[in-house]
Amino acid sequence: MEKFSDTYLRDFQLNILQPREGYRFSVDSILLTNFVRAPKEGRLLDIGTGCGVIALCLARLYPNLKIVGIEIQRQLYEIARENVKRNDLSHQVEIIHGDITKAREIFEAGSFQVIVTNPPYRDPLTGRLCPIAQEALSRHEILLDLNSLVKAIRYLLCPGGHIFMIYPADRAGILLHELVEARLEPKRIRNVHPGPNDEARMFLVDAIKDARKGGLRVLPPLFI
Repeated sequence: MEKFSDTYLRDFQLNILQPREGYRFSVDSILLTNFVRAPKEGRLLDIGTGCGVIALCLARLYPNLKIVGIEIQRQLYEIARENVKRNDLSHQVEIIHGDITKAREIFEAGSFQVIVTNPPYRDPLTGRLCPIAQEALSRHEILLDLNSLVKAIRYLLCPGGHIFMIYPADRAGILLHELVEARLEPKRIRNVHPGPNDEARMFLVDAIKDARKGGLRVLPPLFI
């Protein structure tokens, strides 16, 4: 296990195994977890679950919710499965190795009341790619572009279901346009700032499938 490290999340009483190099979860995962408003029961999907941290944190917050995490990268999928086992959550959390762009081959339409995702968001044609392949695939739109992701979300959510996402603030217009085009109506937004005098770095959005237009709430900013 020298290639891996353990991280203990005290607030959730979770012991998370993750690679020492490559993809490692960040504070964004915790911010998204705390932004989610899920029903007490039902089914929730975590797209691009990575090492499973969001799925596991939500399992602690919603013990009667059935949670599925899907991950395309084999090593991260295996780590996520190990994290489910080591935290005794196999009865509640299932990890699937699969490609969300092939959602129709994996799940039935409208299978989930809630979907969460901290997706790849960097354009691979702009800027420098991460040198470590695992991290590059997790951060850049190489295997999954935003339009394909939103189409999959539209297919998988039940009517009235919620999608919760975290995304770079400077790409907010692109994401909100894609959501509205797919009839996933944004209802709550919260900007995330490094400090009170800094511009927003990320933003959180809660959208509802087939909801009426309007009624968007912009919540107070979050400083981290």
